[in-house]
Amino acid sequence: MKLTIDRDKCIHCHLCEQACFLTRFCGFESLEGAAEQHCIDCGHCVAVCPRQAITHARVKNTAPIGPIPGETEVLNLLMKTRSVRHFKPTPVSRQAWDSLRRVAEYSQSGLNAQSIHLMAVEDPETLSGVRKALLRMYSRLERLASFPVTRFLARLFMAPQDYEAVLSESATQPLRRQAAERGEDPVLYGAPALLLLTGPASQTAREDATVLSQNIMLALTAQGLGSCYMGGLVLGCRAFRYKPLLRSLHLPEGHAVHQALVLGTPTVQLKRMPERKRREIRFR
Repeated sequence: MKLTIDRDKCIHCHLCEQACFLTRFCGFESLEGAAEQHCIDCGHCVAVCPRQAITHARVKNTAPIGPIPGETEVLNLLMKTRSVRHFKPTPVSRQAWDSLRRVAEYSQSGLNAQSIHLMAVEDPETLSGVRKALLRMYSRLERLASFPVTRFLARLFMAPQDYEAVLSESATQPLRRQAAERGEDPVLYGAPALLLLTGPASQTAREDATVLSQNIMLALTAQGLGSCYMGGLVLGCRAFRYKPLLRSLHLPEGHAVHQALVLGTPTVQLKRMPERKRREIRFR
């Protein structure tokens, strides 16, 4: 049995059944029967039991949940978490990496798949290879967008969001080229590390990676570090399968890049939050 209930400890509060979507929405009359056939190993039944009466074959340990930050602290963290495009050369500590590993363990994932892997790139030579490959890719996108025929074909065969990304990235390539000629890093922003969120293609992989990457950004801010999404890198890997870029990343067999971030210590720290577009909630 995947799941057993100690009847001597159980007080029949039914909290486990309320927490399990299989018994609530999928027609199963018992928690044990649901777990045996379709359990996704989320562990919610174990987590809510007030008597620790449930034993789950895939949940070996549980950790107590401590105090959570209040609304003000959460908003401050969100305000401070912005894209960083200039980093100090200071390496990311192993303690920080271990913190990100734990964030990945606790991050939400569709159907509790937990299929996203973390791949850290710190080697300066590898980072240089990624940087050069991206600059060459952007130049190719610039040429693609400069001719009506190739632009038309791209619009015809690409997803709308990818096509818009091509136009955006190609329009700014002359500025990147000028920055590179000045000795600046207009691609990875001088970051000491690149974090790839990889894994097999699946129903929720991209969404899982996006949720995880945002949780990672928040965790980095809490440690005084910063990050920036690498949308162009993900576009090059996913939509174009740009071979020089893929070769520079040395991805595991069968893995795709679902999200990517550069990270490190920002050279500047935000003190105030610029005004943002006001959001309204529509009630019906």
